[in-house]
Amino acid sequence: MRKLRRGTVLVVDDEPGMCHILKRMLTDEGYTVYTANNGGDALKLVVQDPPDAAMLDIRMPGMDGLEILSRIKEESPETAVIMMTAFGTVETAVQAMKRGAYEYITKPFN
Repeated sequence: MRKLRRGTVLVVDDEPGMCHILKRMLTDEGYTVYTANNGGDALKLVVQDPPDAAMLDIRMPGMDGLEILSRIKEESPETAVIMMTAFGTVETAVQAMKRGAYEYITKPFN
């Protein structure tokens, strides 16, 4: 059975295992998925071919997810960005939404 192409998703997480799991799940749902383990690599992918959506971990070494969110929105304002974190706070959620996040979810999630 042929699956409908749903669009492209960029997954950015410093944990390779999380990138692998999300890539597999989203690919099974018909999305084309790219992964990056840091902000620099993520932004290179966004410049090359802006994704329809991005899923960003907030806590990462170097450039954190909030900074990546701001940079993605500068480069590709139409990209829907979902922030992910295991350390959710109301302050961080508000900051993410003010910077243009589409959604804010806490790990673990279904």
